[in-house]
Amino acid sequence: MLRYFTPLFFLFLSPIFCVAQGEETLRELPPEAVQLYPTLADMEGYAVGQYKDYLLIFGGSIRSKISDNNYQNFPNLDILLIDFDENRASAYTNGSFEGSLGEQISATGLSYYQNDGFLYLLGGYGYSETHNQFITFPYITVINVKQTVLSLLNGVDPVASFYQLCDDRMAIFNAEMDYNGDEFFLLNGKFAYKLRPFADNPHYVEEKYNEEIRTFKISKDGAEWYLEHFETWYDLEAFQEQYGTLIPERIEQQLQQLQQSKNLSQ
Repeated sequence: MLRYFTPLFFLFLSPIFCVAQGEETLRELPPEAVQLYPTLADMEGYAVGQYKDYLLIFGGSIRSKISDNNYQNFPNLDILLIDFDENRASAYTNGSFEGSLGEQISATGLSYYQNDGFLYLLGGYGYSETHNQFITFPYITVINVKQTVLSLLNGVDPVASFYQLCDDRMAIFNAEMDYNGDEFFLLNGKFAYKLRPFADNPHYVEEKYNEEIRTFKISKDGAEWYLEHFETWYDLEAFQEQYGTLIPERIEQQLQQLQQSKNLSQ
C-alpha cells in the first residue's frame, strides 16, 4: 500500500542536505524532510538511508497524543521515501516483509551505518509476532539503498534488496554505531525484552551496556554476507590503546564525553 504526502508549496533544497549527500551516513534529517512528512518531528529511533535526492526511513517510534495529558509511542510500520526531486513523501507499508525482516525494520532504537551504497541496520527493540513479546532483535539487515529506492518508485516489491543475518551478539538497541573503513564499532546500548506485553502486569527486563564496545567485520562472498572477527571490549583504555587513530570519529567523540563525565564526577 502506498500513500503520498505532497505539500502545497515548493521547497528549495538547503545546503544541509546537499552536504549530507557527499557523506554516506545521514545522522540528522534536513528540515525539508520534516516539512514534506511532518510526522518525522514526532519520531525517534529510526534509520536513514540516502540515494541521490531520495531518503529512505525505516522503523522508529511515533509519539502520539492520546489524551490531554497522555502520550504514547507507536511503531512506524511504513518505509518512508522522501523524494526531494518531486517534492513529495511516500509511505509504503512493510506488511509484505514477512517474519523477522518485517519485524526488525519496524523496530525502534536501530543502530545504522551506510557505506558504499549499503545501509546496515542493527538490532532494535520492538514487538515480535514470531515470539509474541517485545524483544531486542538479534539481526543485522543489509539493504541495497539504490535498488530499494528504484523498486519502490517502480511499484516493485523491494524485498530482494534486503539480506538479513541472525546473530545473538547483535541483539542491542540505542547503541552508537560507526565504521573506520574496515571494522564496525558499537558503543553502549541496551538489551531488553517484555513478557506478556498485553497483560495487565507485563514483565519488562532491561540490561544496559554502559562503557562497552563491540567491534566486528561484515564481509560478502557472492550472494552471502558474513559476520566476522566479533569482539566485546569492557576495558575502554585497552580498547583505545589497541585501536589508537583507527577509532572512528563518532566513537572517539563519545569516548571523550564519557571521560569528561568521569572527570566531573570525581
